[in-house]
Amino acid sequence: MSKTKEIISIEHTLQEVLKNLSDQDIQEITGKSKSYIYKCADPDDHDRHIHFKDVVSLEHAMQRFYQKTPFSQFLKDSLNTPLTEKPRTEHEVLSEVMGIGGRVGDLNDSILESMDEKSSGGTKIVPSEKEQIYQVIQKIDDQLSKIKSVLKSV
Repeated sequence: MSKTKEIISIEHTLQEVLKNLSDQDIQEITGKSKSYIYKCADPDDHDRHIHFKDVVSLEHAMQRFYQKTPFSQFLKDSLNTPLTEKPRTEHEVLSEVMGIGGRVGDLNDSILESMDEKSSGGTKIVPSEKEQIYQVIQKIDDQLSKIKSVLKSV
């Protein structure tokens, strides 16, 4: 029977990385077997912990192969999640998810406006438009962090 893991944990992050990388990739990247790294992902195994150098190597591989940075995201989420907070409700999850829908709409609008022939760069996205798009993406990222925080406290 599989164990339920917390959503904002190093173990959960390791599981996500291990789903994406093959046995051979893990061996080449860390010098350790995939089964050993799986053991590091067990929150009840207090004898095995992943080494920081292996985390950095796996992060680089995930970025290179999949343009993802799961450990950096874990660290950001972990630091953004308050240690003590009032209990949240499932209603708050729905509210945050609905809010992200509006943010995605804002992102779509920003991209379409920047690619419009009448925009400052014409059909080409110029640096000022890139900055505006990036700011909208940051708002989406913040909203996702809020959702994770609410889910962790439910």
